Amino acid sequence: MKNWKKLVALGMSAMMLASLAGCSTTSAPAEGGSEEAPAATDEGGKGGDMEGTHVFMFKSTGNSFGDLMYEGFAEYLEAKGEKTAYKSPAETTVAAQVQMLDELITQNVASITISTNGDAGYDEVFKKAQEKGIPIVSVDSEANPEYRICHTNQAETQDIGSYLVQAAVLITLGVDYPGDGKMEETVKSELGKYSGDEIKLGVLSASIDTPVQNSWIAAMETELAKDFYAGKVSAELDKKYGNDDLTESTTQAQAFIAENAVDCIISPTTVGIAAAGQALKSANSEIRLTGLGLPSEMQSFMPKSADEDAFEYVCPYMMLWDVIHLGAVSGAATYAAVTDGFDGAAGASFEMDAFRDYEATTYEAYESGEGTAVLAGTPFIFEKNNMAEWIDVL
Repeated sequence: MKNWKKLVALGMSAMMLASLAGCSTTSAPAEGGSEEAPAATDEGGKGGDMEGTHVFMFKSTGNSFGDLMYEGFAEYLEAKGEKTAYKSPAETTVAAQVQMLDELITQNVASITISTNGDAGYDEVFKKAQEKGIPIVSVDSEANPEYRICHTNQAETQDIGSYLVQAAVLITLGVDYPGDGKMEETVKSELGKYSGDEIKLGVLSASIDTPVQNSWIAAMETELAKDFYAGKVSAELDKKYGNDDLTESTTQAQAFIAENAVDCIISPTTVGIAAAGQALKSANSEIRLTGLGLPSEMQSFMPKSADEDAFEYVCPYMMLWDVIHLGAVSGAATYAAVTDGFDGAAGASFEMDAFRDYEATTYEAYESGEGTAVLAGTPFIFEKNNMAEWIDVL
C-alpha cells in the first residue's frame, strides 16, 4: 500500500474516489443561483471564534470527496497545533461559496483552502482576502492564479484524461486492466485488431462550467485526437451534466441508457460514477462504466476478487488518487505559506512532514497554466486485484 501511495496521492479521502468528486451530495441548483448561502458544515472550531482558523471549503456539503480531503487537511494542520474548520455551502454554486467566503474573511480566518465551483465570480472576494493578508490555496478545482498562492494538483490533467479514455476503450473491447503503464500500448494493439463499429464514449460530468472536470474533458479530447483512435473510436464525446447531485446525475445516466448511443460512460466525478453505476445495474444495461470513484461507494458495481469476471459488473475498473493525502498536501502548502514564507512562485518549495504511510516530502511549485501548482501524485487504478484492499480505506 505504501508503494501505491507514492504513486497516487488522491485526495478524495476515501481518497480515492469514494466521493471523489462528489458522491453523496445534496441537491444543487443551477450555477450562479442567488439564494442565500445555507449553513455549512463546521468541523473543528465548531460554533466558536473563527479568527486564526484555517478554513477548508469544498464545492458543497455532503460530498465524500470533500469530506476525505478535509480529513487529511485537518489531521496535518492540527498535528501542528493549528485550528481548522470545514465550511462548505449546501448548494454547488459560485454565489453560495462567495457569500460564505465573504463572511469568513470578515471573521479574520488564518487561511482559505478551496475547491471552487467555477472559473469566474470570485475576484472581488479573493481580492478582499488578499488585502487582509489571508492566503488562498486551491485544491481539486483551481482558483484564479492572480489571487492564490498555488494550486494543489491531484495528478497531471493530461494523464487523467488519457487514462480515462484508454480505460473506457479497453473496457468496451472487453479487455481486463493490463497493468500499470501498459494501457496505451494495449489500446494500440487491441484497436489495431478491431474492425467493428466505431466506439462511442459518453461523459457524465459535474456542472457545465466546473473547471477541474472541464480540464479533464479537454484532455480526453486531446487523447482521442491521436492517430491510433482514428476510424476506431469517435473523437466526439457525448456529454451530460449531473451537477454533482445524486438525483440529477441519476437522471442523466438514465438518459444515456434510454438513448443507447454510447458504449461506455466516463464519469470524472465520484457522485456521477456512483449514480451511473446504480442506474446501469438497475437497468441491466450493456453500457459499461469507468471514471473517478471511491471504492467504498462503488463496491456494488465492481469486481472485488481476482477470480471474478470483471465484465459481469457495470464498472470493470476505475481510478482515482489518494484523496486524504491530497487534502494533507494542501494543508502543508497552506501551513508553509503562513509560517515559512512559501509564496508559490515557480521553483519555490516547502517540506511536508511524514503523513500516515507517506514519508516526509519536498514539494516544488511548477508553472501550471497562468499560475503555479504542486503535484500530489498520479492516477491509481482500482480493479479486481486490489478493490478489497481499498474498500475500507476510501
